[in-house]
Amino acid sequence: MRLIVAMAIVLTASASALAQDYKPNLENMITGYIQPAFQEFVSSTEKLPEAVETVCLDPNEVAGREFQKVFSETVHDFGRIQFLRFGPLLDQDRLSRLAFMPDPRGIGSRQLRKLYAQKDEDALDANGLAKKSVAVQGLTALELIAFDKSGKVRLGKPDDDAEFTCGYALAIAKNTHAIAVALDASWANPDGYTETLLTPGGSDARFKTSKEAMESVFNALVTGLIVVRDQDLLPALGTSEEKAKPRRFPFSRSGNGVTFLSSELQGIEQSISSLNLKKLTPQDFTWIFDTLNFEFGNAHKILTQLDPPLRYSFKKGDSYRLVSVLAITVKSIRDTVALELAGALDLAGGFNALDGD
Repeated sequence: MRLIVAMAIVLTASASALAQDYKPNLENMITGYIQPAFQEFVSSTEKLPEAVETVCLDPNEVAGREFQKVFSETVHDFGRIQFLRFGPLLDQDRLSRLAFMPDPRGIGSRQLRKLYAQKDEDALDANGLAKKSVAVQGLTALELIAFDKSGKVRLGKPDDDAEFTCGYALAIAKNTHAIAVALDASWANPDGYTETLLTPGGSDARFKTSKEAMESVFNALVTGLIVVRDQDLLPALGTSEEKAKPRRFPFSRSGNGVTFLSSELQGIEQSISSLNLKKLTPQDFTWIFDTLNFEFGNAHKILTQLDPPLRYSFKKGDSYRLVSVLAITVKSIRDTVALELAGALDLAGGFNALDGD
């Protein structure tokens, strides 16, 4: 049914859409969402090094709660930018360096064990760490060494590796902040990727028209929705409630699964809104935006009903059913964006950047 509707939309889309200038819409997204979101990520990551140093100096309950709070804020702000899989975030493999996921085979854990066995001193320096495997550089690595399996902060607690762990955690925190600063600077630079998006056909010929630039951004939003469902939700759901794997939720070890999922969907929703596409949409298809508002609203409502940490609450009460409904809801949002909205705007919106097709 979706395909039939999408075909009808494409056939009735205005021919003038081919010549539509999307530059104002892209400018709105850059200044209205992208730049502020990266600035917020800089602010939260800036607090990480001090939070690490404080809890390592005196691992008391107050310091532990503060570190947990700062880490949660950073995860939240990362969720709001990680779906922007174009330009600066992909340059220098920054996205994987910030968080190595999905990691179903436990590559990160294996590389961490090797790093600890060698007591690799390069890992105690942010610059040295930045040259190592992406699996040991970012927030996912910090989560593994800073939280125990019950979700409690173990950073700074006395053990044989305490000194190495604190030095390594500080290097991760500084490296993460350095990447955030570089991302913010890249988007703030008017001669950088912003110019690439807004000046198609210029010296950087990645896009010949503003429509191609818009399609690149649009496809990233679609891919972001695919990631939420296919990488963040379905592996945790498993094939049944009995075979569910709640540890597969992103950042579930630190109890930030719901925080991350909520920020991902919030970011995608706000990005779509910042594009101001309703004015470009044929009148017969403006219902799409009401549908999206309704579907995103349902998704957020479901997330508020989940009881974190999901790693321990998932097989209790109604959590499994709620997440199952959330997966269906996200698929519906994806189809609405990739088929109906893309069709109404005559955009190639169904491209999946994860597959490269």
